[in-house]
Amino acid sequence: MMEAKPMDRARLRTILATIALSVLTVTLLYDKPWSSGWTASVLNAVSLSLFLGHTLFYKDRVMARLLLFGLTFGIVELVADALCVRYTRTLDYSVARSPMLGLSPYWMPTAWMVIAAQIGYVGSRLMVRFGTGVGMSLTALLGAVNIPFYEEMAFHAHWWRYMNCRMLGHTPLYIIGAELIIGFSLGPLAAWAMRGRSTARDAIYAGLVGGLSTIWGGLIGYGLVERLL
Repeated sequence: MMEAKPMDRARLRTILATIALSVLTVTLLYDKPWSSGWTASVLNAVSLSLFLGHTLFYKDRVMARLLLFGLTFGIVELVADALCVRYTRTLDYSVARSPMLGLSPYWMPTAWMVIAAQIGYVGSRLMVRFGTGVGMSLTALLGAVNIPFYEEMAFHAHWWRYMNCRMLGHTPLYIIGAELIIGFSLGPLAAWAMRGRSTARDAIYAGLVGGLSTIWGGLIGYGLVERLL
């Protein structure tokens, strides 16, 4: 059995590889007319292959629980999507031209699965390195910067678009606020899912709470930016 520190480094390498892949892919897809939801699904498939390859190669149960956390998170997030599509009427997925799962493209749960695993793991490492409060704050800042970057690039990759709200470029201001709230929760929730005595049930519970943060984070962000300001 590998020691904790080497395994931690192996996990971090996998996480950073998927982040680099995502950044490179969305950059290459910028304003490509042939891009649509199919490119998002391919990116998801490659990222998940890297995660699953790591999990099987190292027999890494901690990574398996992190992925279960992310999948649960992504499934619950479909409710937040539905609120953006039907309630605020600010989110439009028609540009993706993808088969739908409810009101979201079928690849959306796994897209959020990857993001939750990435930011959650990095957040848990920041908490260990800098302490809980500072680590959570840094993760919130990471979420408020990283995810809106993907929101902007998703517009140019023809995955989704926003409308009828205050924007910074092609990213709604209320989404930036929401991602700040979501990012603040991801570090401790991922740590809960991965801790030594955690079970699959713990990972699911952590994912449920994380998914709920996307709902109330979006409602709070929308209420503050679009209703009070």
